[in-house]
Amino acid sequence: MITLYDVKSTLPPSDPRCGYSPFSWRVRFVLRFKGLSYKHHFLEYPDIEGAAKLLGAAPTATKPDGSPRYTVPFIHDSTTNKVISNSFDIVEYLDATYPDTIKMIPEETRLLQKVFADMEPTLIGQLHALMGNAFTKDASHLVTPRNMEVMTARGPLSVLTEQEEKENWDRIKNGLGGLAKLMKDEDPFVMGKRVSLADAAVFGRLACIRWVWNEETDEWKGIMSWHGGRWSRLFEAYESLPEVERYNEAEIEA
Repeated sequence: MITLYDVKSTLPPSDPRCGYSPFSWRVRFVLRFKGLSYKHHFLEYPDIEGAAKLLGAAPTATKPDGSPRYTVPFIHDSTTNKVISNSFDIVEYLDATYPDTIKMIPEETRLLQKVFADMEPTLIGQLHALMGNAFTKDASHLVTPRNMEVMTARGPLSVLTEQEEKENWDRIKNGLGGLAKLMKDEDPFVMGKRVSLADAAVFGRLACIRWVWNEETDEWKGIMSWHGGRWSRLFEAYESLPEVERYNEAEIEA
């Protein structure tokens, strides 16, 4: 069984919006399309490093002081007893370890998939300002107190004017629009009719948006109508597949 380590929010694990790391959502997307069962372990920010070290997960970045930085997602696969960090490396591992499932990094597209995954935040548009602004208004209840302490310690949350909010949403819409123009109208995925990691990257960003702006909000309804409903079809493709999450929480094995 695969255990996916993710960031905890105040939403119950059974809520389909639970979890707000766009990179963890990439892995969740891939697991569902592969039909691989997994269980979830949600962590608050102060606990991520300790959990990663306990499992033997590799750091994914370096802090300004030169020390290693540990981030989600990381997985533990009890079948192979492997621990893998970094969403791209996790997907590569799943492709190699479970060859009878759909390959999310198709042969000879590794570099293209990597570049797209790395560039996705720039292609679609940064969410930090919009989300920070939402947290200063009516979305702070989605974040646990310990996580909020870490977030505010990094710097003050954004406070946007109505015009600045509109400009930020327009940037996201235009970013997605530029991507949509490169895709055929009738094809559901970036590579046409074949799903790949590129779709997981787009989905992860949108799932992060949905965590703050749920299905009843004008913001989410707008996104689902953009570009001929293309992004709605991406969510439909994901949600039409059987659920593969077997447990909401998992314990770190000592």
